[in-house]
Amino acid sequence: MPEILLGVSLLLFFNLVFRPWLGLELGLWSVIVAHITFCIGFVAIVVRVSLLGLDNSIFEAARDLGATPWQTFRLVTLPLILPAVVAGALMSFALSLDDFVITFFTAGVGVSTLPLQIYSMIKIAVTPEVNAVSTLLMAFTLSLIVLATRIHRGALGGRT
Repeated sequence: MPEILLGVSLLLFFNLVFRPWLGLELGLWSVIVAHITFCIGFVAIVVRVSLLGLDNSIFEAARDLGATPWQTFRLVTLPLILPAVVAGALMSFALSLDDFVITFFTAGVGVSTLPLQIYSMIKIAVTPEVNAVSTLLMAFTLSLIVLATRIHRGALGGRT
């Protein structure tokens, strides 16, 4: 889905649901909810791939040994999928940090994130500060994506 469509849809959602029913204005909470909505699909894909690689006999063994479903999840499933969860979290953080369009539509008055600040700085002219921040942001994002890829590849045992 194009980001502009998601941004406008979330703006309508927040104005039609958050404001009248919950009494919340556009602000930091709407940005957080919008970014969770935007990033949850990426995390779900990464974690789902990790879950598909698990053997069901592990969970049957935990049940045979008397573990409750919560204990099975906490002591067996979560440690096995933890690298994928961390990789998904790093990927969603990098995507969320770089996103401007969704933040622009859902920020409201007085909320200033890094992409919004950079955009407001380049309205007049591109200064050396903008170039430096953009370079650091690009290097930081690239390093997070590489780290997430390595964590996920290590979790799969080099099968990707």
